Amino acid sequence: MIHSSALRYIIYLILYSALLITGFKTEELLHVKATESFLLTPVFYYSILFPILVGMLLAFPLGDFSLKKSRNLKISWEKLLIFGIPSLLVLLFPAYYFSLFGWGDLIPFADLLYGNQKLHFFAGIVFGFTIVYSIDEKEQSEDDPGKEEG
Repeated sequence: MIHSSALRYIIYLILYSALLITGFKTEELLHVKATESFLLTPVFYYSILFPILVGMLLAFPLGDFSLKKSRNLKISWEKLLIFGIPSLLVLLFPAYYFSLFGWGDLIPFADLLYGNQKLHFFAGIVFGFTIVYSIDEKEQSEDDPGKEEG
């Protein structure tokens, strides 16, 4: 008999693969509709949100589910600032193209970020993974000032 955690990971892998295939097919359909209707906003929003969802789902098997059910959670700001914020900036870089401020003049590698869809997708995965992975359990100390005595 297969160990239950191995079976759980196999089922997770199958569901994750189905999500990726469905997501890429949906993105392809959105590109086709965008060429027909000249409406780019659905493709744009989908290209930002789908990689974040993929990254968040990628982090779930690593998380301790009993930890996530606890009410004593904190955000590890170090992880979020070091990995999350730069990956969010790279993920949102195509949006800067539509802004009035000329980012291409300020950032020397802006041409690399504008047309690179793989880097854009990878940055979204890193950001989504960092969101889930930066949630930790608070350590309760005996002299916790927020703890009431009585």
